[in-house]
Amino acid sequence: MTALFARVVERGLGDCLAAAVRDSDRATDFRAAVCRFEDDLFASFPAGHQVLDYYEGAAMVREIFRVLGRCPPRLALVPAFADSRIGAYADIRNHRIAIDRDHLYRFLVLHEAAHFIVPVDRRHGPAFTYILQLLYRSFIGIPEDAMRCFLSHHRLPSYTRATADTARSKANYRRPSRAA
Repeated sequence: MTALFARVVERGLGDCLAAAVRDSDRATDFRAAVCRFEDDLFASFPAGHQVLDYYEGAAMVREIFRVLGRCPPRLALVPAFADSRIGAYADIRNHRIAIDRDHLYRFLVLHEAAHFIVPVDRRHGPAFTYILQLLYRSFIGIPEDAMRCFLSHHRLPSYTRATADTARSKANYRRPSRAA
């Protein structure tokens, strides 16, 4: 299932991210919309709510960062957060993903991993949503068309192209002139 993610990384994740953020809203904080998007998405694709054991979650994190050629963050199961709306936290400073021990859901591990891949996009903006949808497609098996539909429905950045070749061809596309 990780083949899509590996293919994008191999062909140029940076190019795909550049295409995803080009002409996108980078100022808006999309956090609330992402939460609603995930609620709706996983109502239709319940595999995202699969509860993992610690070893499955840690293995998924290791696989993601192995493909990236980066050191994986440590997965830490913690007691409940003071704010019950929080189930996990990407602790970038301490290089760990902290997840409430009662909330080790597949989608939550992927969501927090996305924060480590693009830590500069703290507002859940176009770079973050690109990585998030790529991880959901790769590790949960959600089809691209469904992903794009759910992202658009929640007015989230919805760039979903999976290869740098596609990103480059879109960026370099020139409409044929009528003079020819």
